[in-house]
Amino acid sequence: MARVLTILWAEPERLWRSREIAVLLGDVTLVATFRQLARWTERGKIERVRTGRYAAIAQIPNPLRDQRKR
Repeated sequence: MARVLTILWAEPERLWRSREIAVLLGDVTLVATFRQLARWTERGKIERVRTGRYAAIAQIPNPLRDQRKR
């Protein structure tokens, strides 16, 4: 998952195709990539913007993490 998120965040405005992601991963088949992207989409880890196009979900700021002692 970390490798896929790295790809998606490399160009956050881009809508990635599963085939492009599989090619960049190199050691994963297109079918395996497609299945895993579907699972992560269902779990809310990534976003399917439209059929066959994926993007990273915008990170929601964590207010507890941002409160640091100064």
